[in-house]
Amino acid sequence: MKTFDTLILGAGPCGIRTAIILKEAGLDVAVIEGSTPGGKINIAPRVDNYPGFTKIPGPDLAVEFFNWLMKADVEMIPEMVTSLTKENNLFVVKTEQNEYTAKTVLVATGTKERELGLPKEKELFGHGLSYCAVCDGHFFKGQDVLIIGGGNTALKEAIYMADLAHHVYLIHRRNEFRGNKYLVDEFAALPNTTILTPYVPVAILGEDKVTGMVIQNRETGEEKTLEVQGVFPLVGQIPNSQFINIDNVKDEWGTIPVDPKTKQTKVEGLYAGGDILPRDIRQIYLSEVDGKMASKAIIEYLKNN
Repeated sequence: MKTFDTLILGAGPCGIRTAIILKEAGLDVAVIEGSTPGGKINIAPRVDNYPGFTKIPGPDLAVEFFNWLMKADVEMIPEMVTSLTKENNLFVVKTEQNEYTAKTVLVATGTKERELGLPKEKELFGHGLSYCAVCDGHFFKGQDVLIIGGGNTALKEAIYMADLAHHVYLIHRRNEFRGNKYLVDEFAALPNTTILTPYVPVAILGEDKVTGMVIQNRETGEEKTLEVQGVFPLVGQIPNSQFINIDNVKDEWGTIPVDPKTKQTKVEGLYAGGDILPRDIRQIYLSEVDGKMASKAIIEYLKNN
């Protein structure tokens, strides 16, 4: 079985940047990605001020990242990772189809959307309930929709939906938003929008498809029903780290602590970067910096081992 110098798990900004640098350094590297290359950029309705672009739709920027990866002639393995272990100083990566070994591994698998945990949520997913407005927003053109969340992602997707929907409701559990004030102001200024705080969702209405949502005021306990055809929960992320079967790598939340300079985990030869790290701010440029720092450390590690 062939042993790679480095296997990179995840083709988001961190994984792609690392792969390009390692390939240019002459290492035998491959990227394993079971979903769409570009990571979370694909579901960002708009990216502001990425170097070279003032404003660009997320999917378009994801294509740019993928093109950079292809121009660097990096090997792509389009498979879903199911297990990561370490045996005899080599890392073993199992996918749904195959098994691979490597001297070093970078985990850059990012996060997945946090669910509301309400009845009918799984049954109505794809039938009026979606975790990505930029992916599915066109299905709700001219209809009334609800965005749930208070961060920049929720605000940007709410602004995006205001161009498509008849009316956009935005609810948040607190009176203050975590997201940027200019995004709150931009959304509030649109003629077909309503902000409701401090409200939480308590019940999804509908049998075969979403017909509404019952929300509750956290301060007064008052409940009200919003008649909407689309619901977009954007209430946070869960780390994609469940496949890691190596002790002392993940913390209690499933994120991966690393050395701030090398991005190495507590396990020699195992690195991590991007949104899977335990931090409050998640930005494309931070993920790329992680990749640059990790690639430097990986090159040094392989030289000395």
